[in-house]
Amino acid sequence: MRLRAYPVGIYRGKYEWANENSPVGGDCSLWVRAATLQLDDGQWQCQVTASNYDVQDALSSPPAALAVRVPPQSPRILFNGSHVMPGQNITVPAGNRATVVCEARYGNPPAYIEWYLEKERLTAWSQTNASEVERPRVWAARSVLELGATRSAHGRQLACRAHHPSYPSPYYRDSYTMLDVTFVPVVSIIGGDASTLANLEEGSSALTLECKADGNPSPYVWWTKNGQVIATNGAKLILAPVARNHSGIYGCQARNSLGTSDSVKIEIDVKYPPRVTWVGPDTVVEANLFSQVTLECKAEGNPPPSYTWYHNTASSSRVNPLQDGAYPISMTPQLQLHNVSYDQHGRYTCIATNQIGLEDRNHQSEAVTLNVLGPPVGAEKGAAHAWSGGEARVAASVCADPPPRRAAWLWGSLRLDVPQTIGRYHSMEPATDGGCYRYTLLITNTQIADARDYVLHVENERGFSSHAVSLTVHDNFSLTETAHVAPLIAAALVIAALLVIVLCLIIRCRRRRESVEYKTEDLDSEKAALPADAVYTPRAPMTAAMGGGNVTGMGGGANTNPNTNTLGARYSPAALQVRRAAVVLQPPTTV
Repeated sequence: MRLRAYPVGIYRGKYEWANENSPVGGDCSLWVRAATLQLDDGQWQCQVTASNYDVQDALSSPPAALAVRVPPQSPRILFNGSHVMPGQNITVPAGNRATVVCEARYGNPPAYIEWYLEKERLTAWSQTNASEVERPRVWAARSVLELGATRSAHGRQLACRAHHPSYPSPYYRDSYTMLDVTFVPVVSIIGGDASTLANLEEGSSALTLECKADGNPSPYVWWTKNGQVIATNGAKLILAPVARNHSGIYGCQARNSLGTSDSVKIEIDVKYPPRVTWVGPDTVVEANLFSQVTLECKAEGNPPPSYTWYHNTASSSRVNPLQDGAYPISMTPQLQLHNVSYDQHGRYTCIATNQIGLEDRNHQSEAVTLNVLGPPVGAEKGAAHAWSGGEARVAASVCADPPPRRAAWLWGSLRLDVPQTIGRYHSMEPATDGGCYRYTLLITNTQIADARDYVLHVENERGFSSHAVSLTVHDNFSLTETAHVAPLIAAALVIAALLVIVLCLIIRCRRRRESVEYKTEDLDSEKAALPADAVYTPRAPMTAAMGGGNVTGMGGGANTNPNTNTLGARYSPAALQVRRAAVVLQPPTTV
């Protein structure tokens, strides 16, 4: 600061000696009262004049600076060269950079400026201090902030804070504005979590979706279904309760003056139980024997249903095929029956099944009755048995549709229509079982002569067939005789077996007891070595055992006189086995 060019005198109330009454002389301290910036701010110096005009003993003190503080004006924010008034916003497109200025003018010394976004402190690009042109003794502090505009900064408060010691406590003042960051809308769907969407069932579930759009300026929101705009209650899509026609791909979009958002899509898949819509070709189907038949079942449901065909040969009126003896035969929508037979006659029911959540749902179709048309068909050959004097039943089964209109039993030269009775022969009305018929010929007081082939001749509108049944008649007398003789035969066999076992034991014991050792010189001239198990037995017992016949020795030169007591001929083990066989085969005594 420049020095004052003029002396300051002593003026009561303005400039006074600070230590006027001090006992120490030479204290020239000055008291400046009611200091003002214009009069008192600057460099001060105390000077003492020379003691004599011709003596150079004048003195000057070092300069002392007196700064008179002046609080600056409240800070203000400028954007694009204009002052942002309180309550106004700074509008910046997202992605752009904004240059914002904060200034605090007419302060001494210059203020110190800070920036805050909410509670986050920002770093200013620069701060400059310059003296005011019209008032050089005060300063203008100017801070410049380069701000990158982002979507997250939208709606946040930007503050400029000027610090100065002359401000009242807390020694700073703020100026505020709001950031208005503009951007193209971005949308999201709320309420469509995977668990909710996976368990939507027609009639029992409700769904509320909200299209949340984030954009500035505020966007307009709309919904689409399968690409077509639909009317909704604003941003909310309410489906209560859900129906099958609510299924589809739903999209959410928003638009403002800056542009249109991308579409966010969600799939709504409403589950509903199956329902059979058609089964056929008709409720009653007629097919020729050995032809091909196709039955078809159509059902709707979500998830798409599976199909099961049930066949019931009985003519039951029950609704549930699982309760009337039906059994599954196919798992396809179309049931192909090739080369149909009478066994395939009956009622066919289709059941459509799907699963919603963890529960199986099903729906049963109306029954399709299949009538197989053709001539009578049955086994070509059959058999029957009867006892003489008893009742014989000769039976044969045939299947036919239409039902047989005529039937007769034929044997020999005789013919017996159904129903008819001639003597001991009675042809009974057939017993029916579905489309099959069992014919029975009843013969009373059956004779052996009744054993023969009986032929059933059956005829309907589509043809005829013949079926032979062979009757076997058993004689009651033979049966009684056999019943009496059988126990005797069994007893004889048991006794024979016991005798054989006893004789075998006796022979074994004798072999052990009568075994002897022989010397070589006692043998005849043959000198042959005997086997170790050679056995000699007295002739008399052996002869008796064999019925008194003569026995020829197998060694040669032996005595064959049956009355002698000498030892018999030499026997080899093979000969002994032959003799044992003779004993075993001896017939027992007649009982």
